[in-house]
This record gives sequence, C-alpha cells and structure tokens, in this order.
Amino acid sequence: MFEAKRQVRFIETCYRLYEQKMYYVAYRILNDEMQAEDAVQEAFIRLMKAKTHFDDAESTECKKYIITVIKNAAIDAYKRNQRSNEILYFTDSNEEMENSDTCDPYVSSEVEEMMEELPEKYYEVFKSIAVEGYSVKETGLRLRITEENVRKRYSRARKMLREMYERRNKNAEYKVI
Repeated sequence: MFEAKRQVRFIETCYRLYEQKMYYVAYRILNDEMQAEDAVQEAFIRLMKAKTHFDDAESTECKKYIITVIKNAAIDAYKRNQRSNEILYFTDSNEEMENSDTCDPYVSSEVEEMMEELPEKYYEVFKSIAVEGYSVKETGLRLRITEENVRKRYSRARKMLREMYERRNKNAEYKVI
C-alpha cells in the first residue's frame, strides 16, 4: 500500500516537472498538437505500468529516462501515422502522396470492403501488417511463411487494392456522366 502511494506521488511530481518538456519533445516529432498530447498521456501510462521510480524526480537519470519514454511514445505514434498513410493512400512514401494531385484518402469502410475481396493469403498478410501493426517478421511467424513471402504478398495486396480502387472510381465517373 505504501509503495503504491509512493508511486502515485512520484508520477504526480514527474507530471508537474516534465509535462511541458515532454509535450515539446512529442510535438517536435509529430508536428501535431493533439497527437503530442496523446503521446504525453501514453508516456505517463507507460511510466505507471512500468512502476518506474527514482529517488529524486529531478535527477539527471530520471530526466533521461522520461525523455526516452516520451520519444519512444511519439515515435510509435509517428510510425502508426505512416502505416495509416500507407493504408489510406496505398503508397510507399509520403513524398509520393505530396507530389500527387489525385491522391484522395479512402474511407476506412471502403478499404475494409476492398480487403474482403482480396484472396485469403493476401488478405491475411495485409491485415496483419497494415491493420494489426505486426512487423514483417512477426507476420511471417504468425502465418508460418518466410519474411520474403510476407513482403511479396503485402506488395501484391497493396497493388490489388490500388487497382480495385481505380476500377471503382473509373466506374463511378461513368455512372455520373
């Protein structure tokens, strides 16, 4: 019981001392106010779950640890954004999205609907990586296939989804005219 109260006081002290600094670090990585706030919240949740405690919350070791935790939380959010962009735009990089005038984001229900049309082996790989967030290695282990096979199936699934989207938009344009 005493340990739990001590932990709560430590987290409260860290919040008062570092919340603004953590926000600044997260904002520098994410360039988005709301996502930076979410990253700070996620970092404090991680600190609580880890039951982190330093004797002095203002110590150099504590500051370094907290900065590391917020950097990791912000980088994880950044990676989720990148994965989300790949799903929404079916591109390999943000540069390709920025240089395209015709790159409209897909509504998630459309993506889910199109995913259902994928052959099972491509659906499983795409879902594992793009939706569930597993790495290529983790996906290979889960599906009992090689990493190279995972990469190839993921690439083919994205190509199929891109083609499905283009066919749907082409058909939609003809129906309107």
